[in-house]
Amino acid sequence: MWKTLLVLSLHLSYTAIAQEIHREDYTIASDPGVRIFVREIRARKHSRKPPILLLHGGGPGAIASFDLSVPGGSLAEDLAKAGMDVFIMDARGWESSTRPDYDTTRRWVIAGSAAEVSHDIDAVVEFITEKTRKKRVTLFGWASGGHWMGYYACMYPDKIAALIMLNSLYNVKAPWAYTRVFRNPLDTTQFNYASTPVLRRASAAMLIENWNSVIPSADKSSWRDPAVAEAYQHTAISFNADSVLEVPGGYRAEGFYTAQGKGLWQAKDIRVPVLVVRGAYDTWSRPEDMAALENKLVNTPKKQFVTLPEGTHYVMLERPEKGRARLVEEIKAFNQKRK
Repeated sequence: MWKTLLVLSLHLSYTAIAQEIHREDYTIASDPGVRIFVREIRARKHSRKPPILLLHGGGPGAIASFDLSVPGGSLAEDLAKAGMDVFIMDARGWESSTRPDYDTTRRWVIAGSAAEVSHDIDAVVEFITEKTRKKRVTLFGWASGGHWMGYYACMYPDKIAALIMLNSLYNVKAPWAYTRVFRNPLDTTQFNYASTPVLRRASAAMLIENWNSVIPSADKSSWRDPAVAEAYQHTAISFNADSVLEVPGGYRAEGFYTAQGKGLWQAKDIRVPVLVVRGAYDTWSRPEDMAALENKLVNTPKKQFVTLPEGTHYVMLERPEKGRARLVEEIKAFNQKRK
């Protein structure tokens, strides 16, 4: 029996291009006192492909990242239309999942660590396998979500059909755009805990500034639909009373050390098929991450590497021709039942 408390099951459906998409929301138990939000998105008929679980990164949570209620704003819906049973989740402290009572006066606290999030992933994977009666789940992680999924995949290969990482760091020392931002000025090999709050806070304006900064064009509307950008901003900040995104910030320290080659997991420990996708304009991951993974994924039965020539960090929310359509096709082709 899955470790689940069904707090709510919200059934939503609508017809799009003559295809009915169903959404159901759940809240399931993870660690004691931690409840994790899960949404299922699927077509009327269940897929023969392994179910796929999408995990956000260190910014906005699952709905803002993968299931905005505007055309072109839902990667989850596009995957469901492509014939997959899709689940999205909020790690602890994001959107509708509960946040542990972190001591924010202690700056060295790693809030939302890979170890913590792995418990949340495992609870959701157990829930999905029992609900769908499928033995394995395909894992998809964006940015820090890929880091968390990789950590989890090292421990539970028998529960995983495949691992897909989008714009994620790997454990290799190489130049990183955020090293100067996060390093301790008194010891540049260490993370700057003293000046980095335990929780990350960002306004709607800051979120769109971050997105604008990675688009290599003055005409932002040529890369994204303005309606998607507006929905992203509004959704991301809608889960806090003060209309500010507030999420656990431990991913920043883990990202810093991972970019210095002092990460938490090794590619040789992954024994499931792996697809690594990177946007050529991504500023979080680096080409060196893909090269290192290609060299060190020595025990995986299949590995594939894709660079999206016009992809940015937010490729799943941008226009189809800017890498989003190819991302969907690559996921669809890779998500297959394995022996």
